[in-house]
Amino acid sequence: MRYLFWICIISCYSYCSIAQNVAVPDKLTADDIVYHREFTFGAKLHTRGWGVQADFVKIHSIFKKTLYSIEFMDYHSPKEMRQQSLFPNTRGLVKSFIYGKENAFFAINASMGKIRILAEKARRSGVGIGLYYGGGLSLGLQKPYYLNMVVGYNSVTNRPIIERERYTDENATWFLNPNMIDSGAGFQYGWNELQLFPGGQARVAVNFDWASYHEFVKAVEVGATFNAYLPEVGSLFKGEPTGFHLMVGEQPNYFFTTLYVRAMLGRRWR
Repeated sequence: MRYLFWICIISCYSYCSIAQNVAVPDKLTADDIVYHREFTFGAKLHTRGWGVQADFVKIHSIFKKTLYSIEFMDYHSPKEMRQQSLFPNTRGLVKSFIYGKENAFFAINASMGKIRILAEKARRSGVGIGLYYGGGLSLGLQKPYYLNMVVGYNSVTNRPIIERERYTDENATWFLNPNMIDSGAGFQYGWNELQLFPGGQARVAVNFDWASYHEFVKAVEVGATFNAYLPEVGSLFKGEPTGFHLMVGEQPNYFFTTLYVRAMLGRRWR
């Protein structure tokens, strides 16, 4: 993920260099404002995982936009490492699991922001460059990570007996023994045990738009996000506030800072 850091540094340097040489006109004609609404959808890779985002945009002029965004992000710990299971699969497929993973963490972000166009796109070719800044609310979702554990063998078939388990203090030695782990249980398990963490998000980014004056949006964005969370909702009422943690033995955390690259497609209309 260190490559994302250098992409952001190079992109910010480029936009600063271009912005110094771009003159923004003081007055706009009616012909300059062709579209008034815009919708984009994009996928992103960030330094802690991936995400998808939808933007609903109000275009004030070719130099100013207001964005209303909804986003879903998946976070991973830098310590996560997928391992191959020691137990064979009857279908010949490779089984795997993430050793030491205790919880999965996701975030739903709802935010509002502004885009200021720093370099105007030519009428028929070129790239428009804009600076985004904004923030809003975030809801963190933590769900337990389940493993398929080998608890014994069938005396008749000699096949392993599998039980689905999440990490607890009582089964710590068992849960962390690779010789007893058959595979990861799957993404679908643990949703009925969600913990909710209210919080907020701030984001700054540079946007590169290849279609600033056309009906269809084609753009790439590089930037940084900062998410901060309060203790888990249920623990606040119990008087025992807890933070989220992804790996066994990890200290509770309340913050995520990430760098990202996002590709976007969309459409504009009057």
